[in-house]
Amino acid sequence: MNNREDWWEYTKRIIRSYPALARKAESVGDMPCTPAYGASGGHSSGGSPVERAVVDRLTDKEQRRYDAVRAAISGTERMKHGHQRMELIDRVYWKRSHTLYGAAMCVPVSERTAHTWNAEFIRLVEKYLDLP
Repeated sequence: MNNREDWWEYTKRIIRSYPALARKAESVGDMPCTPAYGASGGHSSGGSPVERAVVDRLTDKEQRRYDAVRAAISGTERMKHGHQRMELIDRVYWKRSHTLYGAAMCVPVSERTAHTWNAEFIRLVEKYLDLP
């Protein structure tokens, strides 16, 4: 990905996909992995809990994306104004309730600061993705 626009938009799509990846990652951990014995010999039409957990787990690519965004979140939270930065990211990418300008007004920070924080978060995710 040579062109900034290529990796920039790609990284933003990954950031937007984070809530779905997080739900998928968390649902695997919530599955009970004990045998369900019954009249059907322990099998049901949906497969065993262990089989479902293996099938429903994140793919390697999804795991890499999930880990990159998690690492960026963790790094951002430790920065100065980390809570405000994450509130801005949440409103723009995950809730999709605000434009960057609108989220800046809610946080409240200047539009320029919002652009800076947004760019820093995107670059941080890209760093953890280790794109070529």
